[in-house]
Amino acid sequence: MSGTKPRTFHGETGTRAVVLRLWRNIGCFGLFNLALLLFIGVLVADGGPVVLPLLVLTLFTVGVLRMVWLLRFTLRIRIKEIGDVVPDLVASGARYCLILRPFGSAGHIIVRSGRGRRSLALGGMKVTSTMEQVISRAWSDAYASEAYAVVDPGLALAPGGLVYMRAEHTAWKEPVGRLIEAAHSIVLILPPHQEIRTSTWWEVRKIMELQRLERLTVVLPPYDVKGSGHAQARRELCKLLAVVEDPLCLAHLAEGTDPVINSERVDYYARELLPAKTLGVHFFRNQGGVFQHRHDGPVMFSFSTGVDRKSLILRRNSKVSESTYRPLLLAAYRSDAEEPTQRRLWVTKPRTTAD
Repeated sequence: MSGTKPRTFHGETGTRAVVLRLWRNIGCFGLFNLALLLFIGVLVADGGPVVLPLLVLTLFTVGVLRMVWLLRFTLRIRIKEIGDVVPDLVASGARYCLILRPFGSAGHIIVRSGRGRRSLALGGMKVTSTMEQVISRAWSDAYASEAYAVVDPGLALAPGGLVYMRAEHTAWKEPVGRLIEAAHSIVLILPPHQEIRTSTWWEVRKIMELQRLERLTVVLPPYDVKGSGHAQARRELCKLLAVVEDPLCLAHLAEGTDPVINSERVDYYARELLPAKTLGVHFFRNQGGVFQHRHDGPVMFSFSTGVDRKSLILRRNSKVSESTYRPLLLAAYRSDAEEPTQRRLWVTKPRTTAD
């Protein structure tokens, strides 16, 4: 949530995330179309042909309408005070998804939507989604309910599709703890170009204390986008796995400090276990998986990698898009739904004489 590593934090309005996404949608191709339109406009003003300018103007208008739609969706957000949401949400027993990531990183991971290609029909634009939208859309498709995220109190612009809850930097732990305890699914986003913050380690410890690890899914930025920060996020995921393997390093963690992590185990996960194109991890309790760290309480995890196969039509590697993340998210949400049923069956099982 709030700060962790030594850094100066002045609040997050969300403007940077909107500019980043607009650039990913417009790109050099869109700017070229704009320059071409201006150039042809000058030629027409000097008595040049009209047909070509009309064609370029039509393509550019389509692209502008696409951007207007994007901005409308980006600005159509619901931001509420966390104190006005959490008590009623938890008391209602409603099924919801909780999205966790540090303050100031909302909308910073951009993912292709569908094919995500630029084309003349879009005026050189392409369609994208933020990671928050990818998670919330998969969630709403699975359960037709809301996803929630806690954000900086100064946030004004954010990707639409979920409910944002403002929380002060000094008053987020208690409500977030309640949200973690009651959440049906928890998705932790590892943002680009950041180490895991102290506040995130607090959330991880709370998840483990409340025995909610089997509800947790961790997602990383796309690996096929230059500057996406995937490599560092994957390294941070290895740190997280090393801590989950040895939760005692979190048990007596002092307030405002980070855990001491076994670097050898981090290197082991980085070299031997996680594929280079890992995009996410979902944790399972007492089920078959990849590792078992304690005989008395095994915690397993499975990982999901990106698509890397030849297309019979395009003859090139498939790119990471929203559809690449969906199988992991949907499988995680479904596995989260199975666990309460199993517990209810165990609790309501009639006792026999042998028992």
